[in-house]
Amino acid sequence: MKKKISKAAVLLLSLTLVISLFASCGGGGGDTEGKTSLVVAVDNDYATLHPCNWSTTVEQRMNSQIYDTLLRKNYEDQTKLEPRVAEKWEVSKDGKCYTFHLRDDVTFHDGSKLTAEDIGFTLDLYAKSEYQGAVVEGFDHYDIVDDTTIKVYTKSVYAPFLDSMDQMFIASKAYFEKAGKDKFAQEPVGCGPYKWVSHKDGDKAELEAYEEYYRGAPAIKNVTFKIISDVASMGVGIQTGEVDFAEVDPSVVTTLKDVDTVEIEEATETTFGFVAMNTEKAPYNNVKFRQAINYAIDRQGIIKSVQEGYATENSNLLTPDRLGWSEDQKSYTYDLDKAKALLKEAGIKGTYDLGEMFVAEQYKTLAEVVEANLKKVGLTCKITVLEFNAYLNKLRQGDFGITALQMSLEGDTQQVAMALCTQYVGQANNARYSNPEIDQLFEKAVTTIKEEDRAKVYDEIFQKVQDEAVYAVLYNPTMLYARNAGLKIHHLPVEGVYYIYDFSW
Repeated sequence: MKKKISKAAVLLLSLTLVISLFASCGGGGGDTEGKTSLVVAVDNDYATLHPCNWSTTVEQRMNSQIYDTLLRKNYEDQTKLEPRVAEKWEVSKDGKCYTFHLRDDVTFHDGSKLTAEDIGFTLDLYAKSEYQGAVVEGFDHYDIVDDTTIKVYTKSVYAPFLDSMDQMFIASKAYFEKAGKDKFAQEPVGCGPYKWVSHKDGDKAELEAYEEYYRGAPAIKNVTFKIISDVASMGVGIQTGEVDFAEVDPSVVTTLKDVDTVEIEEATETTFGFVAMNTEKAPYNNVKFRQAINYAIDRQGIIKSVQEGYATENSNLLTPDRLGWSEDQKSYTYDLDKAKALLKEAGIKGTYDLGEMFVAEQYKTLAEVVEANLKKVGLTCKITVLEFNAYLNKLRQGDFGITALQMSLEGDTQQVAMALCTQYVGQANNARYSNPEIDQLFEKAVTTIKEEDRAKVYDEIFQKVQDEAVYAVLYNPTMLYARNAGLKIHHLPVEGVYYIYDFSW
C-alpha cells in the first residue's frame, strides 16, 4: 500500500524543487506599497488570443484584459447590464433590432479609433466562428447608421442576445486586414485596458497597461501571466509571494489558509466536472451503457478526494439556479448494483477493456479516481496523459472513447447547447452527441420570449438529456482563488471571471 504524502510535505518538497521557477518573476511576499506589477499564475498556455476562436479558460481570462465588450454584467448583480463601448442601447418593440450607441473616445492599442464598422466586423467574425459562434446566436445582419451608431438585427426573437454581448470581444477590422490571420491571433490588438507585449511558449505572457484606455489608465501597469501546470508549484508561488493571484487547486488551500500574506477567495460556478463518452463509438453509443457509467461513479468520493470537499454533487449539466432546471430531470447516484445490471442489459459480460483514457495533466487525479470506480464494475482502462492542447485536439477530432475533465458553459442556459447540439460536435460537444429533436428544441427555446415558457422548453430538453445519460456529470466545483493579501480585487461573480483593470495594490 502506498503512503499518502501530506499536503504540507508536498508544498515543502515543491518549494525545494521549483524555487528557481519564479526567479525571473520578481515579487516576494512582503511590502506591496507602491507596487504596480502583477503576476497571475495559470495552469496552461494559450494556443490563440483570437477574439472569437479561443476555447480554453486561460484564453478567455487573457482576452478579457486585452479586448473590451459593448456592455458588461455587474459584478454583484449579473442581471444588471452596464455600458462599456456602447454608452446606451435600445431594443425595438418586436424584439428583433438592437440599436447600439457607441462612445466616440474608444481607441485600439495601435491608436486607431473604434467605429461602428469594427462592431459589424466583429459580429461577422463571431458568426463564422466554430468556437464562439453561440455568442451571436440568432444574429442576422446589421446596418451602420454612422460611426457611433449600429443597428443589429436578429433572425427572429432571440431572448439571450443582449446578455451575450457581455461576451463579444471587439476586434479591429483594420488590424485584421493589415496583420493577417496568424499575427491577428498571436499578437492581438484590442481596445481593452491592457496591451499584449510578448509571449514565451510554455513560460509566460506579458501585458502592459494601455494608458489611453477610455475609462482611464489602469492602476496596475504590468501583468505577467505565468504558466505553472503543477498545482503544488503554483501553491508554492503564492506562498512565497512570487505569484500574486491565481485560481488554485483545493489540495493546496488548507496550507495557504495558514499563510498570513495570503487570502483565499471563493466564487460560485456553473462549471462541471464530468466524464465524456464518445457516442459515435461502441459501447458508448448504447444508452444503457452510459447510464451504467453514471451509476458506477462515486461522486461524493470524488468531491472528497479530488476537490478536497470544495464542490457540490450534481449529475446534471444544469445547476439548480439555472433557467430550466427541475426536479423532474433524472438524477444519478452511486449504485453499483444498478450499474452492473445495466451493463448486463447493454451486453457487457465479465471484464471489459475500454482501452486508453486520454486526459490532460490537470485532470489526471480525477481520471484516476474514475478509473478505480469503473474497475469495481468490471470496466478497465489505461490512463494516458497528454499536453493540454494535444488533448484538446484529440477531443475535437473524436479520437477518444472516454475521458474525464471540467468545462464551463457560462451565461444563459442556451449556452449549454454547445455541449449537446449537432453543430458543436468537434467543439464543446465532447460527447459527439447528435439528436435532431434536441437541436430543434434549443432553436425553439431562443425564440420563446416569456421566461417561464422558455424554462419549460429547457426542462423538456434536459429531461431527455438526463434520461439518455449523454454525459456523466459529477460535480460543480467551488472556484478558489488565492491572492496576495495586499492586492485589492473586485467581487468575483459567477464563474470567477476577473478584470485586472479593477485590481489595485
